[in-house]
Amino acid sequence: MAEARELILKLGQKITDRIGVKVTTEDPEYWGLACVITDEMAEVALAMKVRVPATAQWIAKRCKKSVERTEELLQEMSVIGLIEYNWENEDHHKQYVLPMFVPGCAEFMMMNAKQVEEHPELADFFEQMARLPLEKVTPMVPQGGAGIGMHVIPVEKAIPSSQESASIEHISYWLNKYKDKYAVGACSCRRQQRVRGEGTGDLEDDLCIGVGDMADYLVETGKGRYIDYDEVMEILQRAEDNGYVHQITNIDGEEKIFAICNCAIGVCNGLRTSQLFNTPNMSRSAYRASVTKENCVACGRCVEYCPSGAARLGQKLCTKNGEIEYPVQELPDETKWGRDKWSVDYRDKNQINCYDTGTAPCKASCPAHLPVQGYIKMASQGKYLDALKLIKTENPFPAVCGAICNRRCEDACTRGRVDQAVAIDEIKKFIAEQELHAKTRYIPPMLNYSGKPFQEKIAVIGAGPAGMSAAFYLKKMGYPVTVFEKEKRPGGMLMNGIPSF
Repeated sequence: MAEARELILKLGQKITDRIGVKVTTEDPEYWGLACVITDEMAEVALAMKVRVPATAQWIAKRCKKSVERTEELLQEMSVIGLIEYNWENEDHHKQYVLPMFVPGCAEFMMMNAKQVEEHPELADFFEQMARLPLEKVTPMVPQGGAGIGMHVIPVEKAIPSSQESASIEHISYWLNKYKDKYAVGACSCRRQQRVRGEGTGDLEDDLCIGVGDMADYLVETGKGRYIDYDEVMEILQRAEDNGYVHQITNIDGEEKIFAICNCAIGVCNGLRTSQLFNTPNMSRSAYRASVTKENCVACGRCVEYCPSGAARLGQKLCTKNGEIEYPVQELPDETKWGRDKWSVDYRDKNQINCYDTGTAPCKASCPAHLPVQGYIKMASQGKYLDALKLIKTENPFPAVCGAICNRRCEDACTRGRVDQAVAIDEIKKFIAEQELHAKTRYIPPMLNYSGKPFQEKIAVIGAGPAGMSAAFYLKKMGYPVTVFEKEKRPGGMLMNGIPSF
């Protein structure tokens, strides 16, 4: 075993925000730095104060090196990701900052792609430094994070215009504050997951938006590129379309952020703080989603999109006793919070569709799990295309299904306990018929984070229902698809035609 490097041990101890920990060579604070930081760099960093901006001249005097050599080392350390810099002072001179690990240098190190490929242990380093410091303090954090971790900002278009709200909660507030100073770089969390073999397939580049001085830092150290306002909005919109969550950094207080992240479920270390530890306060926005019961048809789309697992479905039974009362989220401010309260398998359970009481029986009984109540409600309002769109989220060929359906949904319909079941299949057939006419056919838009088709081609062997469904969803994700079928007519025994891909 290599001899411990005392300067790296001291530096790891200096930066860490873990409570009551004496850093050893076994800790990520040590080996995460040791793989990329030289002892001379450690000397410079030890001369700095954590999260206190300082000039190269001041640092050189403290570390007893020439200003020229100190500046060389500071530049190398910036590229590595150990330090950042800014110009936030009256005469706009350059200052260097030694950050904490997360948010901070562990993330910046992950943004250096070449470095991560050479030192894949940095992925484990980042994962642990994003988790370990929070294990004890997370249950004590109030709503909004209190300067710890990340803070969710709401989708601005979802806030009613009649509702007065603090502009600080809006994305536009931050874009206007840092006008014309934006850069985009790789997502440290997605890269970490890929390197650790836990990736979701999400693209890791061009996702995290640095603003203000952080934009300059990303570009000058090779971690990003400048973008304009229009491209910022394109990135945010694609993030919206893919169900990602906009988060801002909390660490610098109310009037300053350094990044807007577009975070994915089961990947983001920032969202994980509330999901793993089962403490919603860690990510919570100042706004809360609510459901207007009289308008809800239990289609389940909100459940499937909600990144925090806040929404659940439950049965609305047609009984004389009224609706079932749904469970309420237990919170750490109401009970003692230990590991037994954590949700260690949150990636699997985060978007469970319904409570133990179940969802609508018609939806549960449908082999395709179609949102029956949702499309029936839309059809009753004359929104036939919207109903078709909703059906096609789960069934790419509704006209085929409508023709051969065995009506399990109607057998399970609880309306039958009162008088007779809703004629679900007839309604579905009417909606599906729209698919047979060119004017009313719905072809879903391509949807992936990049906003453009992938170059990789995919071949699907067999044009039966399974093969055609695979081709449908692949094309929807942006992959060029070619379907090969030995028979003269595609579709197998159950299908009469082939849609356009």
